[in-house]
Amino acid sequence: MRWDKRDRGFSLIELLTVVSVIVILAAILMPLVGNAINDAKKLRALKNLQQLATAYVSFSLKDRFRELNNCKNAAEWAGVLSKHEELNTASIFIFNDDYLVESNHRAIPKTVGIRKNGQWSINPDFENFPLSVVVISGIASRAPAATTPIAYTRGLDQETGRWHSAKGNNGGVYGEDGGIIAFLDGHVEFYSNLTDEANMLVNYYTGEKTSKISEAVNGGARALSWTGIEWEVKQK
Repeated sequence: MRWDKRDRGFSLIELLTVVSVIVILAAILMPLVGNAINDAKKLRALKNLQQLATAYVSFSLKDRFRELNNCKNAAEWAGVLSKHEELNTASIFIFNDDYLVESNHRAIPKTVGIRKNGQWSINPDFENFPLSVVVISGIASRAPAATTPIAYTRGLDQETGRWHSAKGNNGGVYGEDGGIIAFLDGHVEFYSNLTDEANMLVNYYTGEKTSKISEAVNGGARALSWTGIEWEVKQK
């Protein structure tokens, strides 16, 4: 029987070459895939904050600020919008890729509030769940819409203008990579920090650039996280 060279299998060198090529391609493609996934998650978060800003504007037109401004934390604030049928989707305030959410052993609640037999109450599953968003209450009715922040992803240090690392009860949702801010006019942006001149906000009273988010809002405004009041601006 005559042996045909074409019938032989792969040699060890050929096999190793193919495996090496696959490993090299994987090393090139994996970061790209990872970046695409992260970008998709951030895009979803951007849309969440945009919905939140839109709901706030709709609520503000009904002049019910007192109830909203009396809230002591972000869950209460969200509850007011839910109660008045402006926003009841819990996932607007809770991001799947948030480290606090990932480490939580409870299921993510679906709603902010519950309405039963005509009576509304805040969803107990939502009330004490770690929220990814910090909201700002006490915004003046005539605040400049394009430069006034209304919400941002948790972990922003208002003194340094940078987001904290992803640890603790109020660490950065995206760690030190940055975070998202939603403004009164509904536009949202991802910031790596607020310290670079191109990233700075606008001082509410002077119109100058500032790295402190508390200076971008009026006196009486305060930031509410899921654990309570983060900062408060004194009345002018």
